[in-house]
Amino acid sequence: MAPDRSPTFFDHVGRVVDRFDALLPFVVVPFGLSLLEFENVRRALDSAGGFSLNVEFAFPTPLLDLWSFADPPPATGRAGPSTGVPGDHGPTDPTGAPGSDITIETPVETIAMSLEGVGIELLTWLGLALLAYAAISAVVAAGYVGGIDRRLRGEPAAILECVVAYAPRLFLYHLVVFGAFVAVVPFLVVAPPLLLLAVPVVIVLGYLFYAVPFLFVVADAGFLEAFRRSAEFGLDGGSYFWFALWHVVAAAGISIVLSVLVSAGAVGFLLALFVASPAALVLTATTVSFVQALTDDGGETTSDRSRPGTASTSP
Repeated sequence: MAPDRSPTFFDHVGRVVDRFDALLPFVVVPFGLSLLEFENVRRALDSAGGFSLNVEFAFPTPLLDLWSFADPPPATGRAGPSTGVPGDHGPTDPTGAPGSDITIETPVETIAMSLEGVGIELLTWLGLALLAYAAISAVVAAGYVGGIDRRLRGEPAAILECVVAYAPRLFLYHLVVFGAFVAVVPFLVVAPPLLLLAVPVVIVLGYLFYAVPFLFVVADAGFLEAFRRSAEFGLDGGSYFWFALWHVVAAAGISIVLSVLVSAGAVGFLLALFVASPAALVLTATTVSFVQALTDDGGETTSDRSRPGTASTSP
């Protein structure tokens, strides 16, 4: 079998760094999202909050920010390790037993809840809140990823056009992700140990479908088509697997540095913010570049690619 000569993770990082001046305005997105998580900011600014060291193993996702890489110091002052698994931010139960709390990361806030306290009223409120978060994240991701995609091609960002074209599919995507989580909550309430069994499933699904939101933008793929193509890429392995692996490794390395910084009070938090924002932009843009190459659609112009609103001859 011939060796895979497709560009590596580091080739795509180099491409993004070479064009970083064109992408720099987009740094306001991870910067702003980081500041919008008010409770995390408050805890990071509190130098008495305690020390926190965590490692986040993050698959590619459109909206990376500071809190994608680092947890703020524990509010109680107790230090607790984080595994980097969604929903695991260290032991919060006084007994240290895992699985008593679950955490939802949203574009503007982190929602933490006790499994024992979940009821119909809370689930209803949660559903309404996640609807709002899905809409916000869809609009932000559409303009952000769409603008990055176009700037990497040497085109004007056309943010409004990107929002109109891609936000509806991204909204449905976030509804599916959030809806799957809400559907699982009752089972976790009945049997909290199932949370541990769910971790491998989350990892596999995260790997298979990490390209979905990027395919909406880069390939203008339909909703179901993006899931199908992403799953095919994932099952084929190859460059799709290696890109995911290197992204996870890079995110883990960044998270170690940033988690130390956010534990160092106000100065450390500000330094972490100014390090994390461009790092998040580079990782997201690197994924956009990779998906462009993955779909044989990474050229400098759009002469061979139909934009939303025009006829497309591609399958």
